[in-house]
Amino acid sequence: VSEVATQIQTPPQAQGALSNGKPNPIEEARSLLLAVENLLNQYVIGHENMIKALMVATVAGEHVVVIGPPGTAKSYSIRLLSKLLNAKFYSYLLTRFTSYDELFGTINVMELAKGQYIRNWSAITSSEFVFLDEIFKANSAILNALLSLLQERIIYDPMSGQAVPVALWSAVGASNEAPEDPELQALYDRFAVKVFIDYLDNDAQILSALQARWLSSNNLTAVASMQDVRILNEYAMKLFIAKVKDLGEIYKLYHLNVTPLVKGLRSKGVIVSDRTIIEKLPRLFAGYLALYGVTQDNIVNGVYDLIVFMAKNRDEVNAINKAIEDAMGEVSELAKKL
Repeated sequence: VSEVATQIQTPPQAQGALSNGKPNPIEEARSLLLAVENLLNQYVIGHENMIKALMVATVAGEHVVVIGPPGTAKSYSIRLLSKLLNAKFYSYLLTRFTSYDELFGTINVMELAKGQYIRNWSAITSSEFVFLDEIFKANSAILNALLSLLQERIIYDPMSGQAVPVALWSAVGASNEAPEDPELQALYDRFAVKVFIDYLDNDAQILSALQARWLSSNNLTAVASMQDVRILNEYAMKLFIAKVKDLGEIYKLYHLNVTPLVKGLRSKGVIVSDRTIIEKLPRLFAGYLALYGVTQDNIVNGVYDLIVFMAKNRDEVNAINKAIEDAMGEVSELAKKL
């Protein structure tokens, strides 16, 4: 394994500068998005795991659900991410009384009086990042609309049947707890990344959070763009089938790492579905490598970093972390001592 680092053969378009001497757009995009992650970690203290989840999901074009108590910087984080990317942002707090018209836009009454059915669509259709707080409290009409929004990037008008394409890149849902109602599982499953967070309980972190909020400048401006996201996303989607010199395709290396881990988890009662390991996790793994680089460590560790985002509840988070420790054996013990 120690020899892998010198054998990585990244796809040509990701290597250094171009032959004409111009900067490589992929390397530029990666550098800018890593700068975004660095800033997020400076302003959102103690939630590095959530920030990593948001960044990898953004590169992969996937959705994130954050489970945690109120006041844990869930909305602040995604709002700040959108600002740093200069992306269009939409936010809404859902309740069981939220109507379709409230979330997606009302009927144009003036046009309706003329016999024309026209909906004044809300900014949710034109926003690249959408934050939906208390997402699992939505009623059935909203839930049905959200399924197509997340899966197809389309909103269907319930009255006319009109299919409206949306600009959504990544949606972030938030909830105080993971849903247990069977009717909510289809929506819950649309989120490829699931993150569980809690309040800060470390004195140093609380002090850093105070400093970040009160002593740092609030005049942050964008340091990257959605074009950078799209460049890295396109690269990531090609990366999964790229080759590593002398070792073969990256997807085979992914398989080599994920298979024993998933078997171990299933034996402990943590069900990781075939769709997860064949469709969802590979996209995140490719996004992870595109963002952090195709290196020996990232190829080996990527699966271990990402698999915890597949957990459906806090018990599964603990089970996955325990399985990772067991898989790493003595390395895990050494890491704890260090």
